[in-house]
Amino acid sequence: MLKHTPIALALLLFACGGEESSNQNNSDTNTQSVIAPPLEGNFSNSTVFTIDPTKENTLSTPNGSHFTIPANALVDADGKLITEQVTVEFDQYHSAIDVLASGIPMQYDTLGESYTFKTAGMFTLEAMVKDNPVYVKEGESIAINLASDKSEEEPFNFYALNESTGDWTYEHNSSPITRNPNFDPLAYLPQKPEPASDSAFILDVNLDQSNYAELADFSGIVWEYTGTEDSLDPRLNEKFGKTRFTDIDLSPTNEKAYEYFMTFKSGANNFTTRVKAALSGGDLDLAMANFTTKKTSISKKIDSIQKPFIRSVNIQGFGTYNYDYIYHIEDPVQLMADFDFGAHNDQKDKAMVAVVYEDDAAVVNYPKSDWKRFGLNRHGEPKVIAILPNNKIAVYSENIKNCYDLKEHTFNMKVLDKTVETKADLIDALAGI
Repeated sequence: MLKHTPIALALLLFACGGEESSNQNNSDTNTQSVIAPPLEGNFSNSTVFTIDPTKENTLSTPNGSHFTIPANALVDADGKLITEQVTVEFDQYHSAIDVLASGIPMQYDTLGESYTFKTAGMFTLEAMVKDNPVYVKEGESIAINLASDKSEEEPFNFYALNESTGDWTYEHNSSPITRNPNFDPLAYLPQKPEPASDSAFILDVNLDQSNYAELADFSGIVWEYTGTEDSLDPRLNEKFGKTRFTDIDLSPTNEKAYEYFMTFKSGANNFTTRVKAALSGGDLDLAMANFTTKKTSISKKIDSIQKPFIRSVNIQGFGTYNYDYIYHIEDPVQLMADFDFGAHNDQKDKAMVAVVYEDDAAVVNYPKSDWKRFGLNRHGEPKVIAILPNNKIAVYSENIKNCYDLKEHTFNMKVLDKTVETKADLIDALAGI
């Protein structure tokens, strides 16, 4: 397991089930916040509402998140009920890009050790009246339903951030989550192609690929059987090998890249199985290039796309909350690192280096003081990026695996000509690694 002292980390998800968290935010908010975004400009996924606090307000965002503030539940610092219009701001963080740009610290200290969190979504909820903070009345709570990319595959715990110290306080375990009924898998992020398996059952099928746009450019495909039900297994169907089929149809499963329900037709003797295109060599390279292009395009509009899951929780105070668990690395690469920024080495001491694991939704930040204990996940797909002053970005575009067996390594960073002005620019920079 990799241990270090990062400044910030991955994304986060949100709780479920109506448990209440402590009202840690109904206190003096004039203390300086530890949240320090490394980039200038608006890189957030923020929605601002104006509400009448004397009425119940249910507020929604384009990605499926929604929350309810009860009537007469907001008070000022003296506990006096607020009746004027209130401005409510809801910030969400669902990707490594979101967290990288947020400056939210995601270090978790326990039993004398510092760990990195891996999370599944995060949000900040704030409310103001004429530039004065608003609080939740004692005994009241806000029902949060956070859209999420993550299911209950891993044990996320719910935490609240102390913005004056950067400490995360454990609140409770995760609760069951629900599927978002408005989720459209075809509009969501694409599935990542997988290489052909050496042990799969193969169907050698003569299929006209030109009828399917996503398959037309591949040089030749064989099909892996991916079904798990006996009714889909050609080896268990007595008529399959004896029937002369006149047509074949494909219907995407929308669960894996290039996976389909394949239906063989012959009058009334139809048979449907489940298969995946077995890609290798140039076909796999092409599929990965297409995946990266589509993923980058969708990532730029992902804030307005409905997410597959909803996590629910009741909170009793405004602030920053998340669902996290410790990011375990079973076989870490640990080395003394240095970073060469070429003509920009005069800004080296101000560089924030980050290792991004997009598939794991994790970001590990390394200030210069931690470069001597730099770490990578050997079984992940780490991308090394650095943020320099004035919104300049540097990336490491060489083969990251070349340093896996070294005790020390200098990363030759390429400083991009274009400054990062928007979230879309940051997405492009990461996609280019």
